[in-house]
Amino acid sequence: MRIAIVSDIHANLAAFESVLAHARSVGYDRMVCLGDVVGYGPDPVECVDLVREHCDWTLLGNHDFAAVYEPTNFNPSAAKAVFWTRAQTIEGEWLRRHIAALQQARDEDRISDTEFLDKKCGAEVEQRERVDFMFRISPRRILLDRYICVHASPSRPVNEYLFPTDVENNTKRLERNFGLLTLPGADGERPVSAIVGHTHCPGFILETPPDPVEVARVEAELAAQTAREQEGGAFRSPLLESAISRIPRNYEFESFVVGRDSWTPNDDEMPAGCRFILNPGSVGQPRDGDPRACYAILEVGENGARDRFTFHRVAYDIARTQSRLRAFAAEGAPLVEWLWERLEKGQ
Repeated sequence: MRIAIVSDIHANLAAFESVLAHARSVGYDRMVCLGDVVGYGPDPVECVDLVREHCDWTLLGNHDFAAVYEPTNFNPSAAKAVFWTRAQTIEGEWLRRHIAALQQARDEDRISDTEFLDKKCGAEVEQRERVDFMFRISPRRILLDRYICVHASPSRPVNEYLFPTDVENNTKRLERNFGLLTLPGADGERPVSAIVGHTHCPGFILETPPDPVEVARVEAELAAQTAREQEGGAFRSPLLESAISRIPRNYEFESFVVGRDSWTPNDDEMPAGCRFILNPGSVGQPRDGDPRACYAILEVGENGARDRFTFHRVAYDIARTQSRLRAFAAEGAPLVEWLWERLEKGQ
């Protein structure tokens, strides 16, 4: 089973179309989306429709939430872009433009009255289905095979950022989030890994095993305590696992190096038995310095084989997206220059 994982499309139709074409060329069985289908980009309606068509499910991203409900902690430019996105999607501005174009085509005898009515009714039905879909983007956590999927973080699925720099600057945040990565098992809770979006930075945060010296010290202390309490009883205390779990973990960030076309982490980079929080990168607005669209494919291992993730970067027509943004801005849309300037820089 090969599962294509896309995230943070951000209404960038040119990028999403290129990713879809690339995914078809390498092969996949299912596609899922980690959220932020809309926001920032010029083509929210078209991207929502493609997600509806190609993805088994999509999670609720903070920009999706903002478009349907309200923006939270958005800077003024991003908030204005969200309200414009809402007008195009929920409030039907795209539909009004589409019907006006159909009317012009009819008036110019390029389509008949019957064709006009058929296309108009079809567009109105599509609009109702589109709005219904957007209001149903509610799952904040979904289990994909053995991975917990969220848009942002396990502890705050819509809004919290897990940055690569957290491995050095905010280990408490990582401890809190990794602490939530468990699922019920036959012998109690079992630790699992997660797949997230939101930061637009492809790679994964690896939770490395506790310091073996510290583990040996804890084991020795508990063994001595057990020996004192139970004559001849050198056994693994039920307190040992709990004590070891409280030993601080170390964290590393393994990044999809800028400039590479694809990357499948090897066993040294993603050791067996170590948990991770993986980010497939952003389709529509990369922010790691490489402007190409980014996504990942999960190949689920069979018959005891390990799962494998492969990251891909896909070139797309950035100028096309920039031109669309400029055109809407020229018509009065509240879309600022940095929305198209950042695309060619991957920022």
